[in-house]
Amino acid sequence: MTNPDQAVSQLSQSLAQAAESQRALAEEMTVFAKDEGLRFANLRLERNGATLEKLQNCHGVPGLIGVQQEWLRDLLQDYASQSMRLMNAMRGLTKNAMESAAENASDNIDRMQTQAQDAMERTSDAIDRAAEQTDHVVQDNNYVQETQH
Repeated sequence: MTNPDQAVSQLSQSLAQAAESQRALAEEMTVFAKDEGLRFANLRLERNGATLEKLQNCHGVPGLIGVQQEWLRDLLQDYASQSMRLMNAMRGLTKNAMESAAENASDNIDRMQTQAQDAMERTSDAIDRAAEQTDHVVQDNNYVQETQH
């Protein structure tokens, strides 16, 4: 393969790796969001059911206000906890994505350095061969000139 073909192939490969990483991240986030959404909805349904039972057994306005305050407190705590869970999960997913991207970049850099080193060695070999050929031409030219005199 020629150098431009290799570069295009490596770029295509890098882009494919990045696209696959993004797809996997999106899939992971989608599954997490679905599972977490279901968990949270079930939690709230349970709490609302418990609140309805308490409402049936409460006495008077003070009891009603107490159940309502407890429900509101639980609601706020659940949403705050859910927000923290989501932030921590996104932080973890982002960290994994960044580590994966850094690993892919490192692999690409290593591969490019190796190819650059190979190209330099081939160039050096070509220069050495050209120098040898030049020496032979000069020697042949000197021999021809000596035999003519």
